[in-house]
Amino acid sequence: MVITDVILPIVFIVLLGFLLRRFGGKYEHAFSKTQLYILGPALLFSVMARNDTGYSLLLEILIYVIILSAGLLLLTQVIGKLSGGGRVERNAMSLAGVFTNSGFYGIPVCMLAFGEEGLKWAALYVVASATVQSTLGVFLASAGKKRATAALATVFKVPLIWALIAGRVLADVNLLPPEPFMEMIDLLGRSAIPLGLLLLGMQLERIIAGDDVETECAETEIVSPRRLVSLGITSGVIKIFGGLGIALAILRFFDVDPVLRNVMLVQSAMPTAVTAVVYATEFDCRPRIVAIGILSSTLISVGSITMILSFLI
Repeated sequence: MVITDVILPIVFIVLLGFLLRRFGGKYEHAFSKTQLYILGPALLFSVMARNDTGYSLLLEILIYVIILSAGLLLLTQVIGKLSGGGRVERNAMSLAGVFTNSGFYGIPVCMLAFGEEGLKWAALYVVASATVQSTLGVFLASAGKKRATAALATVFKVPLIWALIAGRVLADVNLLPPEPFMEMIDLLGRSAIPLGLLLLGMQLERIIAGDDVETECAETEIVSPRRLVSLGITSGVIKIFGGLGIALAILRFFDVDPVLRNVMLVQSAMPTAVTAVVYATEFDCRPRIVAIGILSSTLISVGSITMILSFLI
């Protein structure tokens, strides 16, 4: 059953991460650096080095993510406008509605649901998603204090993209490391999956504890807590069900492998990525709205992802 084979193992590991930070200490910075600079790049390098996915298909996945993100951006902006939200509130809703947790959450779900092929496609989706979200997220969040052009440079400092490029290029020119080293890289990459779930649990505890939301937007306007909660929950609902609806509409125009199609659909309905609140906090863009969107979409996803997988498997 989906609930016992896929969802419960993931929820259990996330819960362990939550409890670890709550009772064991605040270690998420060490975890996140390990994930970002060692395990995550190792996973993407391994995936790209050991598969022969054509560049045209990689471009097709990127185009899909761009269209999906544009649809979610338009949807959150329209609903934010109808609710009377200002520019900063609408941008905060868009951060919560566009950023997808395709890595920490999406990869293990797709691996457990669709096997090794699901892992391969989910990892490639992460890179496409991270590329779009890193660039779009900066522009959305930069309603606050920093220049977007300066912040965009950080996109190219993230090793995930470079690991993907290196894995593919070295495979194409037959210059991959010897097999014992590749097995070591494979082992590191596999470690990224459970560590990512532990880190997700730690980050959710951080949001609930309020450690990530130290400042509100620099605007002088005071927004009531009830309105912040309302906008945040609305953003979370849009992320899950808006992403699913848009994905079902646009996947009709993509002729791809059935497993890849399923992965794209599941990834599109993933909850908001925790990195969204990092952008919102860094640029003073209503981080409480984003944090509530992350929490609400993650809670909703336990039921929604179970229902989606029940139809797909």
